[in-house]
Amino acid sequence: MKNTVTLDKVTKSYDSHTVLCDLSAVIDENTAIMGASGAGKTTLTRLILGLESADSGEIRFSGKPRFSAVFQEDRLFEDFSAIENITAIIGRGKEKERYACDMLSRLMIDEEEQNKPTRDFSGGMKRRVAIARALLFESDILVLDEVFKGLDENTRDRVAAVIREYARGRLIILITHDKHEAALLGIDRVVVIE
Repeated sequence: MKNTVTLDKVTKSYDSHTVLCDLSAVIDENTAIMGASGAGKTTLTRLILGLESADSGEIRFSGKPRFSAVFQEDRLFEDFSAIENITAIIGRGKEKERYACDMLSRLMIDEEEQNKPTRDFSGGMKRRVAIARALLFESDILVLDEVFKGLDENTRDRVAAVIREYARGRLIILITHDKHEAALLGIDRVVVIE
């Protein structure tokens, strides 16, 4: 059974600027969080992940979920190879390296590229490493903030298919401004932040 995230009158401000005001929602199925730029989508992501605290209100979970996330920034270890970026999170060993190699291949990063430092990768390749890392970490809730950023249409479609496959059984929270991206991941439910 998937986790449930309950947002109960969540408010968050930075200095005198209110980013989220009394936001309430129940996220109990794969959901796209949508809104204009600056509406507080990424702030909400950080609150759900526990990286920041709300000024008021509450965020509750139905259990004690484990999270994996793809942030707007790739947040890679630039001196590490693609495989090392993944095994640093999921654990080391031959079997884990094989999982990383297989996932990277599915995300169209060739074997000869997989052991190169990610600082030498294109933006789209870095994005795919970040996605691989999030998918291979055993989590209950998968938070995807602008997950397809930097990917061309063909790559995006293929990556979406891999995400759909590996996210089965997890609650997906997709942060996007594009309804087509939600459709690619099979997400019908949308919460709009004004």
